Amino acid sequence: MHKSLLERSIKSPSDAANEVHSTSISHRDETENLRRLAPKLVDKLRESGLFRMGLPKFLGGWEDDPVEVLKAYEILSSGEGAVGWSVWNNHLACTFGRYLDEESMREVYKNPNDVYANSARPEGVAEIVDGGYNVNGRWTLVSGCEMSDWFVLRCLVTGDGLPSTLGPGAKLKLFFIPKEAIEIIDTWSVGGLRGTGSHDVKVSNHFVKEAYAVDFESPVAIDNPYSRLPIGCFNSAGNAAIAVGIFKAALDDLIKICFEKITPGKNPDLRDRERIQSVVAKSKTLFSSLRGQLHNSISVIWDEAKKGNEYTDEQLADVWSASVQAATTARDMVTEIYAAAGTVSLYTENKIERAHRDIHAVLQHGIIQPHWMNQAGMAYLGITPKGAMFRI
Repeated sequence: MHKSLLERSIKSPSDAANEVHSTSISHRDETENLRRLAPKLVDKLRESGLFRMGLPKFLGGWEDDPVEVLKAYEILSSGEGAVGWSVWNNHLACTFGRYLDEESMREVYKNPNDVYANSARPEGVAEIVDGGYNVNGRWTLVSGCEMSDWFVLRCLVTGDGLPSTLGPGAKLKLFFIPKEAIEIIDTWSVGGLRGTGSHDVKVSNHFVKEAYAVDFESPVAIDNPYSRLPIGCFNSAGNAAIAVGIFKAALDDLIKICFEKITPGKNPDLRDRERIQSVVAKSKTLFSSLRGQLHNSISVIWDEAKKGNEYTDEQLADVWSASVQAATTARDMVTEIYAAAGTVSLYTENKIERAHRDIHAVLQHGIIQPHWMNQAGMAYLGITPKGAMFRI
């Protein structure tokens, strides 16, 4: 029998991530070859509760210190980047559920084994019809689509005199759609994050009732500190935690190789080379500082959420800037580790090779792009940030 949602509620995201870690590593090749998470790994993740962290506790969610969630992403990504990414992406699909009314939320998230996918790209069109919307569209880069049971997809709403194209006055909503209405189009032929299964999905003439269509102005049904966390910067921090975890994997692998690899001839062993020593020392201190600042900025937001306070633009800017800096520095250091390790980095048996591919893919996401650092700088200089997701 399946455990109830309350029995399935996650007790500690970082502990759960540590329990999954070895399974992630043992199925790395299968995940890579399948271009999606290995089935046994998906089962382990379902059982762990990590796919439900973003939900209220009565639906099996975490509903506590968000730093624990960042730690979980980091741990998972240090074993396999695609795992951290998939859990992070699933968290956002659960976070969007805060805007459903309670009855709809209980219906969409009632099955403790369900997995959720999303696309915030407005690549679909939802025509207003009696009682709801007729949805059509094709969305790109929908991570985890093959294993998911529900999809949250963003559309341009048309009809009733609304604009029929994106631009001024356009109305956008998120639509909750079951897997039965989803067609998966195999497009995910990539190097980095290959195991995320981020194919295109298509929806054709699917009716979505009004209650399953929400936007960022919709009321939040369940009011608790976790549901008050800002979606935008917390999602950016999650992306950064994935990057930091991949950075750790590359650094740990470099140190491991240094103790194992003996260089033939008169050349010094890896660990005796000054360049390697410098890269390891630099990586150690940067890893600790980036991780600490990221966690500290989220802790401030969490304290404000528990008090029910509004966030200041500077507090939000601290998260955005810490996230972008952590992710970009992690990418730079993985590239430096890859170069310093020499030909060892070329072999897929080493985590450095995978880390180098994965971290560049991680930083292609819009939530971690350099313009968010500009938005943070505006807040620090007394200018109102204009980014659409800055305060959401």
